[in-house]
Amino acid sequence: MAVVWILVAVAPVLVILQLLFTRYKSHLRRVPGPFIASFTNAWRLKQNYGRRPEVVHQNLHRKYGDLVRIGPNCVSVGSANEVKTIYGITKLFQKSKFYPVTRPIAAGKEVLGVFDVTSEELHKNLKRPIGHAYAMSTLLDYEPYVDSTIQVLQRRLEELYADKDKVCDLGEWLHWTAFDVIGEMTFSRRLGFLERGEDVNNVISETQEQLDYLAVIGQMPFLDKFLMKNPLRIWWKGNPTSPVTRFALNCMQQRLQEKEKGDNTKRTDFLSKFLEAADKYEGKIPRSQVIGWAAANVFAGSDTTAISLRATMFNLMRYPAVLHALRTELAAANITAAAIPKYSQTNSLPYLSAVIKESLRLHPAVGILLERIVPPGGVAICDHFLPEGTIVGCNPWVIHRDRRVYGEDADFFRPERWIEATDEQKADMERSYLVFGSGKRTCIGKNISLLEIYKIIPWLVMRYEFELVRPEAELKIRNSWFVGQTGLEVYVKSGDPTDFTV
Repeated sequence: MAVVWILVAVAPVLVILQLLFTRYKSHLRRVPGPFIASFTNAWRLKQNYGRRPEVVHQNLHRKYGDLVRIGPNCVSVGSANEVKTIYGITKLFQKSKFYPVTRPIAAGKEVLGVFDVTSEELHKNLKRPIGHAYAMSTLLDYEPYVDSTIQVLQRRLEELYADKDKVCDLGEWLHWTAFDVIGEMTFSRRLGFLERGEDVNNVISETQEQLDYLAVIGQMPFLDKFLMKNPLRIWWKGNPTSPVTRFALNCMQQRLQEKEKGDNTKRTDFLSKFLEAADKYEGKIPRSQVIGWAAANVFAGSDTTAISLRATMFNLMRYPAVLHALRTELAAANITAAAIPKYSQTNSLPYLSAVIKESLRLHPAVGILLERIVPPGGVAICDHFLPEGTIVGCNPWVIHRDRRVYGEDADFFRPERWIEATDEQKADMERSYLVFGSGKRTCIGKNISLLEIYKIIPWLVMRYEFELVRPEAELKIRNSWFVGQTGLEVYVKSGDPTDFTV
């Protein structure tokens, strides 16, 4: 009995000592930041639950400088010059435990993906069989898929909104477009959002719930094993697969059944390439990996592209002079309302590129830290030594406003900065540009997104006139890892391209 009382008395002391050790950890105790954050990751979990962590991080770096301690073992880096240190290829920083939280479940097991694995060797093994499918030269074969989806969007906009003085939630239609495009590319099959004009089978709303979960629980990853990936929960409720994973699983099963029935139709979609890769690497890559590849394709290629499209269109509506300059450039390149532009026509247009880059700079799709682990031996960041095992990372919303790289007007939308910059300045801006990540772990779907954006934006601005319903209102922002927007409500008018450059 005496031993029990001793343990009861000693336990609080041990807890206090552990907290003090955590708070005053060597090399981190001098990194400034919120006091509570130095004791527990619950602080940053709470900030993400508030759905605006990008604003919190911006304010913290304005207050404390380039390094901010936002967790007992986590440091946010606000200097654009350190992007090459953390995400470069010379000294490899592995991804943190945040990323495995994003893995889907299929058949009761976690499905690995090129995005979520932390091991560089495993990442290389998973990427090697499919990497060629994401090269821009290969992706141009998918351009007809983008065109066919744009044609459906055109039909729906003109059926419902064009010249009808009716409010159109353009942001929602762009979201549906992004989902349907990636569905076409991946499965040769749209998910049906545009045709039905609604969130089919609650795919988007359920995906949003999943993002809400990942953004919060990812700050304390061990909680995932007690919640979504708890074996008892999986046994009791079944697989907690996302709607995207379920759709991918159904498409794969249907494709395999068609093959068994002798249907040898030659397809060029991603699913065909993934199945071919699984056959080629049989014994090294399990068939279930196809689900991981396909689900990641849709999951990452839909929300992020929709966010980028909304950001660009909103800026063009808010800044008429920019819209006028863009239309002048497009008209000079013989891009008209009569046809959907080809990627080869638009990807090298300097002002269009500047508008897109500037829009994505100020509103990157990801709004939390891109976490990495300091490698063995430690590293000096911003002249401060951080020991191995420290979680470090940059929030694109902070880095993209670094005035030392993007200029004193870095908080403002000004596409001309990308044109006026010297070669050296432009190189610095490009190196610090985290829209698609950086280094060896740059988003594998980057070219998919760019293909869509460089086709859809020119087509929209040359075919229609958009008028904001509430010109002075900002879009509503919800940061659930991906920084989504709502409220892009417009009136749509059929445009006369001969008037656009007057």
